[in-house]
Amino acid sequence: MSRFIIRRLGAILLICLAIVFFCALGLRMMQQSASGSAGQRFPAQLRGASRDTGTYLRNLLTGRLGSVWRVTGRLRVATSVTSVLADTYVKSMGLLLFSLLLAAVLGVGAGMLAAVWEGSPVSLGLLTTSLLGISLPTFFTALLLQVIEIRWYQRTGIRLVPVGGFGWDAHVVLPALVLAMRPLAQLSRITFNALSESAHQDYVRTAWAKGLPGRQVWSDHILPNAAVPILTALGVSLRFSLGSLPVVEFFFGWPGLGATLLTAIRARQTTLVITLALALGLTFMLINLLLDLAYRWIDPRLRTEA
Repeated sequence: MSRFIIRRLGAILLICLAIVFFCALGLRMMQQSASGSAGQRFPAQLRGASRDTGTYLRNLLTGRLGSVWRVTGRLRVATSVTSVLADTYVKSMGLLLFSLLLAAVLGVGAGMLAAVWEGSPVSLGLLTTSLLGISLPTFFTALLLQVIEIRWYQRTGIRLVPVGGFGWDAHVVLPALVLAMRPLAQLSRITFNALSESAHQDYVRTAWAKGLPGRQVWSDHILPNAAVPILTALGVSLRFSLGSLPVVEFFFGWPGLGATLLTAIRARQTTLVITLALALGLTFMLINLLLDLAYRWIDPRLRTEA
């Protein structure tokens, strides 16, 4: 197990270096394109990105990432990059955690209901709805919910939830719903498939033949063997959510990592762009590492293969 963790940490370190380099390279190409010097040779851009990478790593190791200009109200104030990272990271991870918790509870619950009532109209309806949730683009879902809320307010004069802005109250409802839509649909389908496959195995038939109670069959035989695919789906759902995070934050005015990253790219703030991208990538890779460790804890076969 320790050898596996060391290998994964080494891979994470290499990927982090690649994130820093390619962010620096992309921003250099954008700057040269905007300045009209797009004809500069690519090797020169690579050398410049290498210098930017070395400078950023030295500043990161010494804890001196500098500051950037941010608009607060009507004022432009200089804010340290670490402060921007801490502020936006908390806001994004809070939204992400809430949406993934919502998707996990509703998605796994819907998949379990569809598996228990397999072949019934309820099961068919849940699976059809999950297909719709996977197919709808994130920006369309965000616009659709905003339009529904605005139309409802125009007709009734009652505001259900805010359609934008930051707040750990009703403001979080719409962005969390949009961010949870695709993970919820993915989790419900994977949960249904995993539980249905597990429920038709020979050891489950043997448990039924022994006369064990249905609750015990599900809790001791079906659910544990379906846990690894469900956890894998949760990891994929995290990928969906991280990919959709900038879009959701932009549409709902949520001042998190994603929206700040888009703003920093437009402003060509190299240090801030690299820092935010690195934080997103590192978060995703560490969560994947924790999921891999959870696989080995749940399924003894994976420990034996390792």
